Amino acid sequence: MRTFSIILADDEQNILYGMKKGINWEELGFIVAGTAQNGKEVLEMMDDLHPDLVISDIKMPFMDGLELAKTIHDNYMNTKVILFSGWDDFEYARNAIKVKALDYLLKPCDINDLLAVMDMAIQKLDKEKEEKVLGQFIISADNKYNEANSYNNSNKY
Repeated sequence: MRTFSIILADDEQNILYGMKKGINWEELGFIVAGTAQNGKEVLEMMDDLHPDLVISDIKMPFMDGLELAKTIHDNYMNTKVILFSGWDDFEYARNAIKVKALDYLLKPCDINDLLAVMDMAIQKLDKEKEEKVLGQFIISADNKYNEANSYNNSNKY
């Protein structure tokens, strides 16, 4: 089983600590690469950590989760985002879809809901990784074929 990296973001320190320590991330196939208290902090970590997944609260100071998700989608297309909020607001859920978030959860989050979302995230990340490897294999095979064809053509002359 491949291990994926994750960044957790919430402006409430106790929730952030609870997310990091209260969930056995390794058992789920993740390693917590970093934590942040706002979207700006997450973006500052992105280039160094290259996380596979970011789980972020929507309402945070400096940069909220929606703006963060949009920025990640636009600039780090291999990173998935899951958003959560303590506000049961349809508009948040609708905006989460607009910024291409993988899912939207309500706080406090039921552990079974979280496990289902994490399973979905792993499946999506695994599929994209397989597609990337397959694409690289096809390109490599195509290059080798072109090299061999070029060599054969040059020997004719």
